[in-house]
Amino acid sequence: MELHFFPGQKLLLALHITGNNQVKVAGRYEAWSGPSTGGTDPRMPEEPTWPGEYIIAKAKVYLTPSWKLSGIKWGTPLQDKPSINDVWYRIKPQTWASVKKDHAISRKDIIRLHFELYQIRTVPPTWVFNDFGPVVIMWFEDRNNNKQLDGDETLSGQFFHTTPENEAQVSANLPVTFKNSHGCIHLHPKDRNLLFSQGFFNPGTPFTIHSYYERYLEKPL
Repeated sequence: MELHFFPGQKLLLALHITGNNQVKVAGRYEAWSGPSTGGTDPRMPEEPTWPGEYIIAKAKVYLTPSWKLSGIKWGTPLQDKPSINDVWYRIKPQTWASVKKDHAISRKDIIRLHFELYQIRTVPPTWVFNDFGPVVIMWFEDRNNNKQLDGDETLSGQFFHTTPENEAQVSANLPVTFKNSHGCIHLHPKDRNLLFSQGFFNPGTPFTIHSYYERYLEKPL
């Protein structure tokens, strides 16, 4: 199994490689990269998705203080507390904390965000605003060619993920609309699930990001 991403074509290929090195395309998926040149987002400038040969490392739920809505895990249970104008989120099985106090996100903000995504003015039962979706798929450059993350190797700061907008579109059976990322690779939520089920996101899968100028032309890679 191999994955190949052509950012200039917004194309992710899932390939099976047979014993005699014959290439069979198992799937073609729309996927969006960062722009080919840097961006100007004041929160964090967009950057190109870095070409290279990598290895899929792992999937994980992603948290980061760099993005305000991404300090809470996707799917974290919420409790609406209108009497105190707050929303609580569960941090342990029997322990809840204030979203407003811990993350400076108000109940009004949460209702507005949910309306923008789902057209319903309410506090949802779970957190559906993490910018990186339910899970990210991480990769690394395998400098010693053993398909293990070891030595001086580190995880890339770019990875596969979906977006809250795309997750909401799928939940409403609406067409999924993409836009350039800040450097990660954005996927359709259903394609992410399919690639997981077929084993393409298993640790150890080779993954190549081609240059923005390369094109897949229906011939062996």
